[in-house]
Amino acid sequence: MPWLYFALLAALSESLKDLCSKHGLRAVSPQLAALGASATPIPFLLAILLLTDSVPTLGPHYLLALLLGGILNVLALFQFMRALQASDLSLAIPFVSFTPIFLLITSPLLVDELPTGQDVAGILCIVAGAYSLQAQSTHQGWLAPFQAMISQPGPRRMLSVALIYSVSSNFDKIGVQNSSPLFWSLSITTVMTMGFIFLFRLMARPTITAPFTPILGILLAIGLFQTLGLYFHNTALSVGAVPSVIAIKRTSILFAVLWGMIFLKEPQGKERLAGAALMVIGIGILGSVE
Repeated sequence: MPWLYFALLAALSESLKDLCSKHGLRAVSPQLAALGASATPIPFLLAILLLTDSVPTLGPHYLLALLLGGILNVLALFQFMRALQASDLSLAIPFVSFTPIFLLITSPLLVDELPTGQDVAGILCIVAGAYSLQAQSTHQGWLAPFQAMISQPGPRRMLSVALIYSVSSNFDKIGVQNSSPLFWSLSITTVMTMGFIFLFRLMARPTITAPFTPILGILLAIGLFQTLGLYFHNTALSVGAVPSVIAIKRTSILFAVLWGMIFLKEPQGKERLAGAALMVIGIGILGSVE
């Protein structure tokens, strides 16, 4: 299963991008961090394309996938950065694990990949993990952790990201099938960059509260890990089923919780790690069809 190794590399790259993003959001606005994550991979991807690959023959569904996938990924990345800014890394990131649950609905509709009989067990593990992340709220009642998921801006926004990803991941697969992993990565980041530049004309001026040089370094680091994550992610999608690839990639949740504990000194590390582990187990059950 070669897709498994690419999905794991995508997970590691994703978690390091998340750590750099959380650090950078202390000094820049979410829209600027999102632009950095979209724009800085472009020269890296272009250089790789020129050195190792050729422009593929584009399939008939490439442009439609690029348009719809680009719009959805812009929305998802902006919400993702807003979620990280509003919450601890180790609390917000695990809620991306709801993506495979939403994929059980979107994948059959978009790419004709049907769920299996293991889905209920996987969903229960993910919900149990999400519940345990909010376990400190149980003194307010057994339903309080579920209410906290909705009332807290970080988890709430990350749930919306998971929903958007459940749709955009299918367009990513369609895009890869109608081009190539590398060319699609370059295409989608270019469209996303154009989308964020357009958003800047509609929104307030992005803020910077630190010297430019350190911020540039952080944005470049975000872009580098985003580049690696995109390439590994789309390569895995080209040979693996969408739910399975996304399931393995979401092991980035465990890495992110560890980085939050180790580097950001976030509280309740053991409890959050246990909750994240439950969610990853649920993801593994959902993605164990191959």
